[in-house]
Amino acid sequence: MPSYSIDGQDTNTGSTTVLGLDGTTTARGFVYDLIMGSDATPADNAAEFNLQRFATANGTGTAVTPQPLDPADGAARLSATEAHSTEPTYTANAIMLHWAQNQRATFRWVAAPGGEIIVPATSDSGVGVICQTVAGSTVNFNCTIHYRE
Repeated sequence: MPSYSIDGQDTNTGSTTVLGLDGTTTARGFVYDLIMGSDATPADNAAEFNLQRFATANGTGTAVTPQPLDPADGAARLSATEAHSTEPTYTANAIMLHWAQNQRATFRWVAAPGGEIIVPATSDSGVGVICQTVAGSTVNFNCTIHYRE
């Protein structure tokens, strides 16, 4: 299975999506690594994030081209978006991962073998990293996701 990397950033206020991985009818995605941090001037701001499923609408954002981790692999079938202007239609309570993070810290999640988060082979369905709340001022966060398809 080929592996890909997507990355995105967004200046977060509550209920905004940093990065989304959008499904397709031809492939499933298996998220196995997620890294989150901030490139802003250090301050004591905190935020809560979810990696959450969406269905029926993947929202509108800036397109991100998935990069193969092995240059011999072809183009990805799944697509990605960052810095959404229109939010995806998130599935209520379909939270795959939840964490709180201080702006000065980096967060990383790596799936245990067989514990990958699966993106279904369905158009307009996928997962997104959404900022739920921000304590303090808005913060620019950067996110990288590695996945297989």
